[in-house]
Amino acid sequence: MSSYSVNLSNESPKSAPSTSLPPSPAGASVTDATPLSPRSVLAALDAHPDVSPQQLRQLVHSLALTIQTRASQHASQVAGLKNVIADLEENLGQVAERWDSPPEGYVRNTDDLVPGFDIHQDGNLVRAKFVHLHTGDPTCVHGLTGNEKPGEGPYSKAVFATPVRGLVPVGLPSWFHHMLIGRTSHFEKLRNAAHALNNFGIVADISRFRQDHDVLRQLLQEQDMLAAELELVRERLGLTRGRLEAANAPNLVGQLEWEEDRRPDTTVPFTPKVRHGRFAAPPFPQA
Repeated sequence: MSSYSVNLSNESPKSAPSTSLPPSPAGASVTDATPLSPRSVLAALDAHPDVSPQQLRQLVHSLALTIQTRASQHASQVAGLKNVIADLEENLGQVAERWDSPPEGYVRNTDDLVPGFDIHQDGNLVRAKFVHLHTGDPTCVHGLTGNEKPGEGPYSKAVFATPVRGLVPVGLPSWFHHMLIGRTSHFEKLRNAAHALNNFGIVADISRFRQDHDVLRQLLQEQDMLAAELELVRERLGLTRGRLEAANAPNLVGQLEWEEDRRPDTTVPFTPKVRHGRFAAPPFPQA
């Protein structure tokens, strides 16, 4: 409630109206009149029906002074109330603007900037009102509804480039592909240009392509290393086999041939085990 109040009486409502007439001494003028409330004037007139013209003029001027005083007080109070209303409306506008403004780093999720970003809040699905590119994962975005309680949010969602309706896709041009997989400075320039479009889906897929390409390149490098190591092991096996043949090793232990021929066929298929990129042969039997 406002501290301003309007009191249209110059006298206390609980006080009894005065019935005495204003004095009319010789030489008194109407300018000497004092304000009187309407109740006091009416009471004086009722109590003194034979009031003199001079006293009547005094009463009229007293009543006029009261009306003027009340009008002035009313105008002052109205002006004060208007100032209070203006201040409240300004504060309300500031509060509404702050509530409706995106938090720092966020933008308003309009025109389907991030479509389908619905957040479970108080048992309802609420569309994300503000969105922001994920700082740790550029393939995702953060979102807020604007009605989060302390400790709630932000919420995360993976985003993807949205196909243009009616457009027939064509292959990526070579310059675009080179910027995707080329130097870091070129890639950053490409991603910054996409970010300026305010299209989080394109930014996310550009980042996703780069990440997957880096993983693919690492796997291909590991594959080449394994292939080279495999070829080296095969060469060592061939050299070792040749040395055994040149040393006539089978004939030196030929007495074991009959034992090997009498064994049942319990050959276990060889399964190479990969340990840190190397093929580990099964251990030799202990004597």
